[in-house]
Parts: sequence; C-alpha cells; structure tokens
Amino acid sequence: MSKKRIVITAGGTGGHLFPAQALAQQLSKEPSSPEVLFVAGGLKTSKYFDRLHFPYEEVSCGPLLSKNPIKCWRGLRDLVKGISQSITILKRVRPHLVVGFGSYYSVPTVLAARWLNIPILLHEANSIPGKANSWLASLATCVGINFPVSKNYFNGKVVEVGLPLREGYQAGAVERDAAHHYYGLDPCRTTLMIFGGSQGAHAINQKVKECMPLFKDLSLQVIHFTGRAEMVRELSQGYALHNIPSRVKVFEDKMQMAWAAADAFIGRSGASAIAEAIEFEVPGLLIPYPFATDQHQDKNADFFVYDVGAGWKLPEQQLTGGNLSEKISALFSAGQLFQFQKAMKNYKKRQHQMTLSELVMNLA
Repeated sequence: MSKKRIVITAGGTGGHLFPAQALAQQLSKEPSSPEVLFVAGGLKTSKYFDRLHFPYEEVSCGPLLSKNPIKCWRGLRDLVKGISQSITILKRVRPHLVVGFGSYYSVPTVLAARWLNIPILLHEANSIPGKANSWLASLATCVGINFPVSKNYFNGKVVEVGLPLREGYQAGAVERDAAHHYYGLDPCRTTLMIFGGSQGAHAINQKVKECMPLFKDLSLQVIHFTGRAEMVRELSQGYALHNIPSRVKVFEDKMQMAWAAADAFIGRSGASAIAEAIEFEVPGLLIPYPFATDQHQDKNADFFVYDVGAGWKLPEQQLTGGNLSEKISALFSAGQLFQFQKAMKNYKKRQHQMTLSELVMNLA
C-alpha cells in the first residue's frame, strides 16, 4: 500500500505554525506515517518554522483586508499568484488531504485544493475563528476545533480535537530539577513564570515592576520573558534590587522548560499558552491581549477560567499594580494552587476523544 500524502498549510505567527508542526511530528509516529509537505507563504523567513526538519515549498500570499487600495491590489495579485503556484505543487504531489491552520498565509493553498477537488481539513485554534478560517470553512470537508465554543461559528462537520502540542511539550517530558537547572534557579523554591508575547508585553512588564516587593514577601523566584529586548536589563536590575532570584529573557524557544519549572504563571491567553498550561497543569492569571482579533483572547481566557477552572482572568483595562498584587497574593494563598491543579487534572480526564492526527488519518 502506498503512503498517504498530506499537505499542511500554515504560516505567520507561532500560534499557527507551532500546532501545524506538532501535527507533522505526531503524524510521523502513526503506524502508517504519511508523507508530509508544508506549503504556504512566508516559510523561508519565519522564525517559528523549523526548516531543517520539515520539507516545505513557499508560495506567494498577501493580506486582502486593508484600507489602502494599493495594498489590497497587491494582496489580490499575490493571492492569484499563490493559487497558481499551489495548483502546480498539488498536481505534482497529489495529496490525499490538505490541512489548513488559518491566516492569509494558508489561503492560496486551500483555494488551490478546492479547485482540484482535494479534501480539506481546517483547524481553528482560537475560541473565535479568524477571518481566513471563517471564509474558507464552507470549502472544508471538516473543521477541527480546540475550544468547544468554536462550534457555534461553523456549519457542517465540526470535531473537537484540541490543540496539537510539539514534541517534548508533554507533562513529565522534562524533570523539574532539570528545568530549574536550565534557568539557574532553586527547584525547592516556588516559581512564577511571566510572559506577555512579542506584541502585548509592555503593560504586563510595567505593572510587574510594581509587584516586586510582594514577590520578595512571598519568597518567589521568577522566570520572566519580556518580549522586548530593552526591558531585559531593567527588569533584571529590579529583581536583583529586591533580592528576588530570577531569569529574564526576551523570548524562550524551549517553553517546555519554563512550563516544567513553573508553579504558576501570569500571561496572555493565546491558544497555545492555554493548551500548554493545561498539559503541564500550571495554574495562572490570564491578562487577555485587548487588541487581538475579535477579542478572541478574552474568550480563550473564559474557557480556562470557567470550563477548566484553572485560574483567573484580569482584563487589561483593570490592570493596576494594586489589582495585580491582590490577584498574585490570592493565587499563592494556602491551597489555591492545589485546587486549580486538581481542576486541571479532572478536565484532562474528560477531554476530547479524538486527536487532530487521528482525524487527519481518518479523512486521508
């Protein structure tokens, strides 16, 4: 029997590319592992895509939604070119299934698959679908979703499959002692992880500075990803001034280490962050990025807080040094982390029955 062939189309942010690459890793472990090829825009330059491990071909693409008519025209031109390139690639590869992860980087390949009558599976990571997946959903054989509430936004066949996590991003894959050694911290001390992402880190970074005396009172040590290079020195000096053990970095490409080390976190509510927090059973305080498309991070946070019961939400409009300090004090009060962790364990027991890789193999 010849191998199945799967084309994955994803690009742009890590929120799209990380689960796409995780799917490719999981498919490689299937008993009859299919041949996988990435086809999308921006793959040659993306810092989130592992070009050494995944075969890929890049096609043209461009955003269509712009108030600038020149940008719209260029986007349409690039889209047409990308569809033509994708058709050529798909005719050569003859995939059994095309899997799209959203964003305009994936649109040309999905449209080419529809033109060639190749089955299409879309995956939506966020609670509120992005524009690309909303537009392309009517062309898909099936849509796999991460958050249950997303079902309300799609017609046709919808299956809850969660979010694929990359290799090593599983609870127990990294020992706690090894994770703390990686950051030069004490494994016997309570560890708080703080991150804000590349776009929305500024507000969190500023308010955290006001909470440093509290961190000292609670005997916390901190892993802090600033998202901004200019903040590393300032925050490092602040932690040192208050005698708080810390490791401050701009960005972490080995987030499995951070999750394995953390007892709790403060951060944005991207789909990947929530999925990883649940997997590693790390409770948290979510501060949704207020400028996310359709405010989907707010809905993502509601799932973490109300469906899973794993933490609290603090809207950025209410983010003050006082409010943040109050929430942190409550988070580390007697028994609170244990209650959140227990809720996460219970949620994982009743999670979706089918994974995205299983759905891919079934459709292919």
